[in-house]
Amino acid sequence: MNVNQLLHDHQIALINAGNGQIEYSGQGFRIVRHYAKRIARLRSELGVRQYWLTHAIS
Repeated sequence: MNVNQLLHDHQIALINAGNGQIEYSGQGFRIVRHYAKRIARLRSELGVRQYWLTHAIS
């Protein structure tokens, strides 16, 4: 999956989470976190600086 598709899917997941369209679990929005991890991993592989985060992605 290319970077643009990952960013698109992550944004859609964020929108859906904000609208209550995906189930909320005690661990947070899993699909949002999944895409955030993939984006961070791809940025690292490409040697691109990571975004500064106010919370850890775990």
